[in-house]
Amino acid sequence: MLYPSFDELVALKHKAFQLLFPSDQKVSSLGGGNFRSPFRGQGLEFEEVREYASGDDIRAIDWRVTARTGKAHTKIFRESRERSVIICVDVNESMRFGTRGTFKSIQAARVAALLGWKASMSHDKIGFCLFGETTGGIDFYKPQRSRKPLWEMLKNLSTINNRDSLFLSGEEMLSQISQSISTGALVYMISDFSNMNIALEKQFTSLRRRCDVILIPIDDPADQFIPPIGSLFFCKNFKDKIYINTENKIGREAYTNQWQQTRESLQKVTRKLKIPLIPIATHADAVTELFLGLKHIQKMRRR
Repeated sequence: MLYPSFDELVALKHKAFQLLFPSDQKVSSLGGGNFRSPFRGQGLEFEEVREYASGDDIRAIDWRVTARTGKAHTKIFRESRERSVIICVDVNESMRFGTRGTFKSIQAARVAALLGWKASMSHDKIGFCLFGETTGGIDFYKPQRSRKPLWEMLKNLSTINNRDSLFLSGEEMLSQISQSISTGALVYMISDFSNMNIALEKQFTSLRRRCDVILIPIDDPADQFIPPIGSLFFCKNFKDKIYINTENKIGREAYTNQWQQTRESLQKVTRKLKIPLIPIATHADAVTELFLGLKHIQKMRRR
């Protein structure tokens, strides 16, 4: 089975309570929450000055820093404001793979459901994006206060259908929805990140200037290493067929090196842009790994 059942994703609501622990504060009212806001207001705590990004309120521009540096800079204040959470899930063909525990597509759906329920419990606005082999290449729902986007996401992630064979990369997805993501939003991106390139780095750079971004790589052990188990047969759409000789040591090493280079490229970009990574393996417990990852992020941000 390549997709989890709708009932399983709904049942994860009870486990999502564990993910609320790493939060800075408990939300006590609708539309509440603590995060960095670029908007000025009375009695707000000044936090930092950063370079101006498209969508920032011009009233928050720090003219002194702008004049000194020659580039527009914005004052950031901490304010109790409603936050938008957007969950982006890769549903490309590479996600329908797994050799241990479950398929990457199932693990990704579980993680997305947990994050969706967490956002709902925190009274955040929820939006989602499924990109890849889905109708038109992308399903995007703008953040709403209601649970409608959450229900739609769970339904789409659990639906087994004949998806269009239209590959859509992460950079293409971000390029299409970037104008719809509001400043200050929290964007989760769940993927195996099998295609890391300059275009994706540019999209991350642009998005990180005005949003919080967390990347969640979904990995299967066979993504990194193929054991010598003889000849393997692979078939795509019952047409493209290929045999792989796993006894070839040079081929196995090249396979491993390619994965390591792709992951190192991703890590280099995330370190540069200060984007957190929460890797989750197909044979790991999604709740535990997500909890530990979010807790570590909170700990690092408090330093």
